Amino acid sequence: MQQRAKILAIGYTVRHIVCSGSRAGYEMYAADAIGDVDMKRCAKDYIPLNWDHADPKLLEGTIKAVDGVIIGSGFEGANFDFLTAEDEGKIVGNKPAKTKQVANKAWLASKLDDFGIPQPLTYTGKAITDGEAKQLHYPVVAKPAYGGGGIANFFCYTETELIRSAKQLPEFLFQDYIKGEAASISVISSKREAIAISVNEQLIGMDSLSAPGALVYCGNISPFVTAYSDTACEIAETLTKELGLLGSNGVDIVITDDGPVVIEVNPRIQGSLDTVELSTGLNLVDETTKAVEGDLVLDSVNAKRYAVKAIVFAAHDGAIAGNFDTGKGGIVDIPKKGRLVKQGEPIATGIGIGDNRASAFAEAMKNVDRIKVGVIAQYPLG
Repeated sequence: MQQRAKILAIGYTVRHIVCSGSRAGYEMYAADAIGDVDMKRCAKDYIPLNWDHADPKLLEGTIKAVDGVIIGSGFEGANFDFLTAEDEGKIVGNKPAKTKQVANKAWLASKLDDFGIPQPLTYTGKAITDGEAKQLHYPVVAKPAYGGGGIANFFCYTETELIRSAKQLPEFLFQDYIKGEAASISVISSKREAIAISVNEQLIGMDSLSAPGALVYCGNISPFVTAYSDTACEIAETLTKELGLLGSNGVDIVITDDGPVVIEVNPRIQGSLDTVELSTGLNLVDETTKAVEGDLVLDSVNAKRYAVKAIVFAAHDGAIAGNFDTGKGGIVDIPKKGRLVKQGEPIATGIGIGDNRASAFAEAMKNVDRIKVGVIAQYPLG
């Protein structure tokens, strides 16, 4: 008997969470800024958010009416001070204060130092302009203290660029760029234990997906097979326990020739949910709920197949001309026909499944092509 029959998912986009919860038998409610067609089909009710003024307090009534709340991406630093103790008890995962703390990349960098976990050399813009920073190595990655997806990230290639950017963005972080293979580890944890359930390859800045930047997150491939998989999982499990994280959490890493280097921690359900579920056969919303309510019921998790998600971004301003909701499958995050999109905005996501990485990736890219032909140029956009 599920103790949390009705669950509200809150985030910039929550299709992956809502549809996962619906498949597990939960009555799902959604609040996001996108309103994808397939998300609405899985949700009992949908509350559109104005992302420029996304105030969680507007959801207070809905939070009181449901049994559980999952806070997704985009709300890591949001103000949830209006929640009562009873409301906070409904959160399926980390409490807002914990999420805000761990999602702060500057705070996390100091903790990784304390734990002795490898990470990039990191300084705030203020530390750089105050002359407190040691020698960084170019290119340097600049990123906001909060937020994921890499949309706001950029490179500084020279000292002149670094100093100028640090003065303009004193709260940004500036890190050594770590060369290697980008990956993430998905972890499920209860109050007493944590288990890494999947190592996932990250797709970053892909031109074939019209990524609007070299550091933009474009999707995942699960599993990611590497000689450092066991080491990466051990680091992720240790870090999750040391930080006191609960539920579903992700650790972003780069696999270098010398081993894993931790880049950041996502104290929430991650975008890799799609490929992890398709690869392992788990339902992450259900497993997360069980872990939060008691002890982990997982022992060891093995990949059964390869799964790929590839996010397609708009190469130009335009409108959705195709109907992706055809019943063929292979496409998620389905936009409503006629929706206007600006260059660089995500359109939809291609999914691929296969017995090996190559076949799964090929299937995903076929679905990517279906998405691309469904967008037409339209000027002026308005």
